Amino acid sequence: MLRLAYVGGLGLMAGPASTHLKPDGPAKVLRVHDRGTSDAQKDAFRTAWKAHGAEFVSNFDALIGDGQLDGVVVCVGKNGDDLDIIANLSRLLHERCDNRPFIMHMSTVSAGFTVAADAYCAQMGVGYVNYPLTGGPLGAQLGGGHPNGMLILASGDAGLYELLEPTLNVLGRPRYFGASVSAGAETKLIGQHLVFNGCTGICTGAALYAQCFADGVMGGQQQAAYFDFLNGGAGGTRQWDVALSKGVKDDDWGTGFSVRHAVVDAIYAAKLAQEKGLPRLSIQPMINITLAFAFLLHKYPQRAVATHAVAREMLSGAAAELDVFMRDHGALTPDINACITSSIDALPAAVQQTVLLDVSVQNFAAS
Repeated sequence: MLRLAYVGGLGLMAGPASTHLKPDGPAKVLRVHDRGTSDAQKDAFRTAWKAHGAEFVSNFDALIGDGQLDGVVVCVGKNGDDLDIIANLSRLLHERCDNRPFIMHMSTVSAGFTVAADAYCAQMGVGYVNYPLTGGPLGAQLGGGHPNGMLILASGDAGLYELLEPTLNVLGRPRYFGASVSAGAETKLIGQHLVFNGCTGICTGAALYAQCFADGVMGGQQQAAYFDFLNGGAGGTRQWDVALSKGVKDDDWGTGFSVRHAVVDAIYAAKLAQEKGLPRLSIQPMINITLAFAFLLHKYPQRAVATHAVAREMLSGAAAELDVFMRDHGALTPDINACITSSIDALPAAVQQTVLLDVSVQNFAAS
């Protein structure tokens, strides 16, 4: 049985492990990092982890303890959030563990981050893999025993994947994408191209319906029935089922894929396409959705906003304001690198800090 510690174990994606991992299962979680913030969901995960037998600790020193661990699971944030975490954990594991420990990193980060993290952890004698997750909080709750459980996008060290696979099968539905440490992150970002293009398409459709058939009003059961039907055709997208339908049917524009997190994924997706030599045709939609999400973050700074809320900004009465924001923040800057930089600069400062697009081994060493 693997002996694990968790960072991010009170979050929506990692928290359900508290109920999926059983006493006779493939892994035992000894300690969970707890920053002390409280809400109903976190408190429910605390109760479940306590029933599992985990101890709560407030710092990484206590998390690693005497080093009698096989590894640490990290599921927290983006490049700028997780760099210090990975660097500090790898040093503590290096100092205290007799056997070669590992870090299983389940956050969505850029492909370049995984390469630098892997190289730094190797210097510390620590195994590193990045297995990002997709399927949302519901997929995490359903787990590996359900056909709609979250997908776990694994790659990197094949021996470590073999060791972790029984645990991964409990948490979700894993698939191994080869020995490249960045393949899981690249697969996640390929998926985000599908997500964000689908989001733009279905939101455009909803705005057009409102203008053509509903006097510019978004929402209601008639519009919901229209897209329940139309989405069954060739242009169908899951972004209707998992996202926009909440707004149209229930006037819920805050539940779902948080814009604060999605906007960073869109930047990473744009950067991956640019690095791999794809045309502007492929990169521009990620720039556009990044700036649309940035617009939402500035317009609703104190409100939870999900990705599908962009549909309301596409209505004719609001569209001009969005157009001006995108123009003023370089949506059509000829140089694509400058365009990506302008998109990052358009974000609120707190979100900008999480992006940290260019990451090297030296960043980890200096952390």
